[in-house]
Amino acid sequence: MSIDQTNWKFGQLDINIFMLGVVYQGVAFPLLFTMLPKRGNSSSQERIDMVEHFIRLFRKDVIESLVADREFVGQQWLGYLNHNNIRYHIRIRNNFKAFLPHKNKEIKAALLFHNLALGQLRHCSKIVRGQRRVVQFVRAKNICQG
Repeated sequence: MSIDQTNWKFGQLDINIFMLGVVYQGVAFPLLFTMLPKRGNSSSQERIDMVEHFIRLFRKDVIESLVADREFVGQQWLGYLNHNNIRYHIRIRNNFKAFLPHKNKEIKAALLFHNLALGQLRHCSKIVRGQRRVVQFVRAKNICQG
């Protein structure tokens, strides 16, 4: 499943659509959406409410994983996903800090993948800490990436 959001202005009207979809063969099909009565990103609670709505309709066991872009982070949100054993793949910002327990050192997560070639994918198998949680990083360098 995937979550995404689009936000724009139409004259004086703010249009902010937050949606959850299923991904099939690389295409996300929106299933649920809500119009947020504000500008900016959804809150952790709004994300949790959307996933809970999905689970009420379709059951949790149909969720293989959740894919989201880098604005969908936050301690409460990631805590909810971890607590409910929902696997997730969330892009991270280049300046995202990762703590490497085996080296007792904090670095920018982008440095874990700085030498990837175009089209190459790498899974970081070492345990790191990010957003005060144990995470694993995977990074791909796409042809579209600048």
